[in-house]
Amino acid sequence: MSFLSDLFWSLYFLLRGLADVVLRRRRRRYVSATHIRAPREVVWNAVTASSITFDGLVPIEIATDPSPDSSNVYTANVRVGDADIPMAYREIERRPPEGLVIEMLKEGSDPSVVPGSDYFFACTLKEKDRGTELTSVHEITHETFMGRILVPLGARQNGRRLRAYCEAEVGAPPRSTNKYLAAFVTGALTYASFSYLFDGVFAAYLLLILLIHEAGHAIAMRWVGLPVQGIYFVPFMGGVAVAAAPHENESERGFVALMGPGLSLIPTALFLLAGALTGEHALNQLALVSAILNGFNLAPVLPLDGGHVMESALSGADPELVSIVNVLALIVGLGVALHFQLYGLMALLLLVSPLMINVGRKGRGMDPITPAGRNWLVAGYLATVAFYVAVVTHLLG
Repeated sequence: MSFLSDLFWSLYFLLRGLADVVLRRRRRRYVSATHIRAPREVVWNAVTASSITFDGLVPIEIATDPSPDSSNVYTANVRVGDADIPMAYREIERRPPEGLVIEMLKEGSDPSVVPGSDYFFACTLKEKDRGTELTSVHEITHETFMGRILVPLGARQNGRRLRAYCEAEVGAPPRSTNKYLAAFVTGALTYASFSYLFDGVFAAYLLLILLIHEAGHAIAMRWVGLPVQGIYFVPFMGGVAVAAAPHENESERGFVALMGPGLSLIPTALFLLAGALTGEHALNQLALVSAILNGFNLAPVLPLDGGHVMESALSGADPELVSIVNVLALIVGLGVALHFQLYGLMALLLLVSPLMINVGRKGRGMDPITPAGRNWLVAGYLATVAFYVAVVTHLLG
């Protein structure tokens, strides 16, 4: 159920960040507690390790070295996938194995790591419930809006990564997750949100169309050999299919992105055909809603599927060119969202805009798409867009 938790806290920190901006509050203190099924010494060794690797969808490697100029200053390189991020900090207090206090230094650190000033981090380790209770405290004077979201979310994610690492070290059984329960709960919440905006029948239509769409992504993941972590729904917005492993190459990523709208071609065509044969207005309405939602999702703007397809198709191009295309697409997307008063989409685009630009500049570290793969991907994309445009034109014409 970590997706539900991440969704809740993302929305919470987004709203609190907006409130802080309005009230001009810059100094914030974030406290996060994580229970780890491992002895305190194991957790302490992981917290203070000079080199550590966290496995996951995107592996993270951290290598730390003492600064030759000061006895309590350390420099580190955080490798996220194929991207290297520098970090520097000053150790203020160390009490093995109970905890430590450090000051994050702006000089020598990437702005994404230290998005503010007077940034202090402290952690305490206490033996509790056949394991260790890790409590982390981040205190920072914010200088960017994104920092108000990324710092507390990063603290929670780092706690989970450390927990997974330490529990794997001692051979603790994996924590059970029920992806079907998560899909059901998020689906129920999303249905309730759609029912609030529309009537119950139309909300059911939307949820069915979203389920088919996300199933297309999940089937494509299994097709290319990726394990599927689960399908989740996002209230007031839509859904997402999450892979449990990273993509091998850009051809694979583009294919998985396109298969959401791609699989939805089949039910859309069946709805349209059945509506024509029976004269049932509800079937025509299903076909129209499916065509509009899937066609809109093919707009070449991140984080929509069309944006991922576009990035995969341009993966062999200059990263700066990809950034420029992303910025232009973002401007167009914001303009369209404003014109149609899609304020939820506007907020989402603004939230992910820094990530869009950075992805273009740094790349994703995957093998770029081949020329043949690009041609097939673009052809499939254009054919899918043309189908949905034709359906909408036919039903509204």
